[in-house]
Amino acid sequence: MLKSIKKDKNVVIILVSSILAVSIAMAFSGIPMAQTTPQIIAYKVVGSANLANPGTESFWANVPWNNISLTANIPQAPTSGLTHYVLVKAVWNGSDIIILMRWYAPNPAFNAWSAAAAGIYPNAQGPGLFRLIMLTPGTTYTVNKSYTNYIAIVNGKTIQGRLILNYSGILLPTPNGTQITVLSNGTIILWHSPRPMEDLLYNDGMFYGYYVNSTWYYPDRAAIMWYMGSVIPPTKDGMNIGGKSPGQVYDGYEFKYAGGSLAQQGGAANIWMWVSGATWNNKTYDPAFAANIWNNESLTGLNYTLGNLGFAVPLYTNNTDMYEVDTAGIWYTPVSSSGLNGSLFYVKTGATWSNGYWTVEFVRSLSVPQDLAKYEPNITVGKTYYVAFAVWQGKMGETLFDKSITPTFLQLTLSTQGPPTTTTSTSISTSTTTISNSTTTPTSTTSISNITLYVTIAGIIIALIALIALYVVFRR
Repeated sequence: MLKSIKKDKNVVIILVSSILAVSIAMAFSGIPMAQTTPQIIAYKVVGSANLANPGTESFWANVPWNNISLTANIPQAPTSGLTHYVLVKAVWNGSDIIILMRWYAPNPAFNAWSAAAAGIYPNAQGPGLFRLIMLTPGTTYTVNKSYTNYIAIVNGKTIQGRLILNYSGILLPTPNGTQITVLSNGTIILWHSPRPMEDLLYNDGMFYGYYVNSTWYYPDRAAIMWYMGSVIPPTKDGMNIGGKSPGQVYDGYEFKYAGGSLAQQGGAANIWMWVSGATWNNKTYDPAFAANIWNNESLTGLNYTLGNLGFAVPLYTNNTDMYEVDTAGIWYTPVSSSGLNGSLFYVKTGATWSNGYWTVEFVRSLSVPQDLAKYEPNITVGKTYYVAFAVWQGKMGETLFDKSITPTFLQLTLSTQGPPTTTTSTSISTSTTTISNSTTTPTSTTSISNITLYVTIAGIIIALIALIALYVVFRR
């Protein structure tokens, strides 16, 4: 009997000690634990956005953060789903809606080109000009020389014949001119990958992730999706991997879907996409702004008179394709050939990186011009909007369809009430360096999110319960 009691005590001690260790870790952890909220409230405020220093406006002080869980868009890819949560706030001031996003990015992707922006600037050079794909370990290749009208480029050497990839007996013949590099460990890196090729690799189990190293990586991004489809409520916020256009025939393969088309049947959505290598107004760290691309009509084909502002690329997706809501077609095929000149800067942004976190602020008029209304929602009080969020960490390999996304749509509503008079957020007096979107002069920030405080309090409470349990066990 005594032996049994002693054994039971030992089990309890081990269990409670484990709980105590976890609770202590929670109490001292500075990393929030994501708990997705089903609804985002945009509170009514007085004031306007300060895009030079996003998040510092006084009206944000009493607006609570929404901690939005993110998940991998490509579950089997080690480069997908690297951001586990994003913090979101929303307000409106009578004329504009303002949305603030913040996420942990310890290794920001400065000075990386957006491939779309680089495509219209002949002098572009540096990381991000195109995508490199790391094939799944174990993938091998052969060159079939019976294809006399084909060439392959292997480790910089041009070989006559067609490159054939092989993964676990699955053979994938590649297009003429396919280029690969084979690393010393046998890993194959595929160059200049178009969207159809990415779909073929993915479906054959050969897509492992986008390749990065210390000098080759992709820009960071953040996006907000506004659902505009007929199926309410929507259940899928994901997009199809596919060709450049629906029904495209690529090297003998026909693609049903276009890459970027919305998987939700009966669905359509407007997307605001911020890109650190193209739309961040920082001439030191954004190569597109450093090259004055958006003020050069000879490059863009349009007179973007607001080109000195940061912006979000306005996109539109439906079950057919992904489109650019503009007449330039820099990123995707434009939805219209006229009437949308200048809409590229309709969603304005400001961005800073500070102490391991990106902070990006989006601002757009509540109402849109008639020509835009088919592709961007008018936002009004009393209506529920379904939104989703996505984040890319380019230095860690996330780009294009490889990203961290919300598992499903969330609801967003505009409140006629102001924000709560008090919040549970607090501050610490730790000086950090901020790189502003309008200047490279360091400034200081001193904030910590209320989510961190919740985790700390929860850890302390659990620790107290564990100590009480130990006390009861030893009294017996």
